[in-house]
Amino acid sequence: MPNVIQRSLTLNDIPDLIALSKEVDWPDYNAEELTSLLTNGYFTGFTTTDGQVISCAGLFQYDRVASIGAVIVSETHRGLGLARKMIDTLLRQSDQRVPVVLTATTQGQPVYEKIGFHTAGYIHTYKAQKTNPSALRVSGEIRLSPADETHLSSIEALDEKGAGTNRSSFLINRMSRAAFRFIAKNEHHETTGFAFGVETPANLMIGPLAANNEQTALSLIQSLISSYSGAIRLDMQEETAERLHTSLVEAGFTKTNKAHFMMIRGKEKQNDPALLYFLASQAFS
Repeated sequence: MPNVIQRSLTLNDIPDLIALSKEVDWPDYNAEELTSLLTNGYFTGFTTTDGQVISCAGLFQYDRVASIGAVIVSETHRGLGLARKMIDTLLRQSDQRVPVVLTATTQGQPVYEKIGFHTAGYIHTYKAQKTNPSALRVSGEIRLSPADETHLSSIEALDEKGAGTNRSSFLINRMSRAAFRFIAKNEHHETTGFAFGVETPANLMIGPLAANNEQTALSLIQSLISSYSGAIRLDMQEETAERLHTSLVEAGFTKTNKAHFMMIRGKEKQNDPALLYFLASQAFS
C-alpha cells in the first residue's frame, strides 16, 4: 500500500490522535481521555511516510472478552482498506479463546460484517444540554455516598455482571479519572449500584453505571446530573434503554443514536440482562 505505514501507537502520538479525532468530529477525545485509552489497551494505526497518524484502532483485552474501539480513519485516506487491516491486526493480537465485541458506526458496520462480526444487540445514546433532576422520581430508601477505593470489590462484582468480564485494572483507572463517583446501598447496607461521571471536552460521560433495579439507577443518575451543569451523555444497553426511556426523556434527555453492538467468536452477550448497565464509553464497551 503506497505512502502509508502501519505501526503500534503510543502516548507520543496523542497530538496527532487529537487532530484526527477533531477531523472526524469526535470531540470527546482530549489528551486525558486518549492517555486512558492508550494505557488501558493496545493501539495500531497507519501513518504517512513523514510520520503523521492518519488512522487508529484500539484493543482492550479483559479476561472473558475483548473490546475494539476508537476506530478512526482520516477522510483523506478512506477507501484504502485501512480499517480492515487494523481490525485484522487487533483480532490477531487478541486472546483467541474469547469473544471480541465492538460498537459499530453506520459506516463501519458493513466492514465488520465482512470480517465476520454479527449484531448481538444495540447500544442507545442519550444526551442532554440541560436536565431536570427533580423529574426523576426516586426512592428515599436508597442510600448514596461517594465511592472510593474501599468499595472496589463490590464495584468490580457489579461491573462484571454488566460487562460480562472482570475489569479490575480498568475500573481503578476509571475511578481515578471520575469527577463524580457514587455507590448505592439498600436498607441492609448491601451494595446495589455504582456510577462514575467522567468529564470530556464535550460532555459529562456517565459510565460505567450498574444498578440492580430502576430506582437505584435513577437515584444514581439524579445525583450525577444534579452535580453537573453542562452537557451529559449516556450510552446504555438496549435492555436498559427500554426500561428507563420515559424517565430519561422526562429528565431532559433525548435519544440521539442507536448503534449495533457486534461480536465475533461468540453468539450472545455475556452480561446479566437484568442489570441496568451504562457503558464507560463505546470504546471500552
